[in-house]
Amino acid sequence: MSKTKESIGNYDVINKDFVTRREVLMLGAAAVVGSTLKENTLASPNVATTLTNIPVKVNSYLAQDFKYLLNEKMDGLSNSQIDQHIKLYNAYIAKANDLQGKLKTVSLEGANPTYAPMRELLLESSYAVNGVIYHELYFNNLTAKATSPSSDLKAALDERFGSTDKFIDYLKASGKCMRGWVIVGFNMRANHLDVFGLDTHNMWSPANFVPILALDVYEHAYMIDYGIDRAKYLDAFVKNLNWDIVGKRLNIALKNPNCFAN
Repeated sequence: MSKTKESIGNYDVINKDFVTRREVLMLGAAAVVGSTLKENTLASPNVATTLTNIPVKVNSYLAQDFKYLLNEKMDGLSNSQIDQHIKLYNAYIAKANDLQGKLKTVSLEGANPTYAPMRELLLESSYAVNGVIYHELYFNNLTAKATSPSSDLKAALDERFGSTDKFIDYLKASGKCMRGWVIVGFNMRANHLDVFGLDTHNMWSPANFVPILALDVYEHAYMIDYGIDRAKYLDAFVKNLNWDIVGKRLNIALKNPNCFAN
């Protein structure tokens, strides 16, 4: 078999017929976890109380370099705004790695849905990791270059929203509704585009949903340039939207329909 590989922004994506390196690592880690816990259980009536023996890569979240955006001179998004936003993203990288390290040695004793150190670390880890991922999607779908939707993307937008212009109106209205993010993506379960709103990084983004466009509507994304005038920021975002990247992301999703259906 030969691999089919496409690049999207700074990501490499491999078609569904192939297992990615990350999936291999995840499967390997899962096997080690299962084996380790089984051995500990058999060796002693007390289940292991920490994950100390589970190999977890340190600092596995490496920051992408988005400084190139400062040279783009985007209409309506100043260098000061983008620079501060990139610094926030780098803070999420650091915190995601920090929490990953803490989860490696967290005590399993006292696990409880009301409060437990493990519960808090799990919750905040999902917040930090999505803070990394959504910001990377966001920065990668920005550009000062003139772009337009590909034929496949336009067809998908027309089918779901009536037209590209109607989609843009929908996107802006969604941006006015949410407190954190608007994520446009391909719904693997329903086989069409969908828009979901998130009030925080780790709330209300469904499973089997492949993001193709990320819109940050947290105040940090626009207050340097626009104060509390979010509408003007939304206009600027649309003007600087990299339709080429959005279209490439959609094409990857379209090549893998229903890959999680079974």
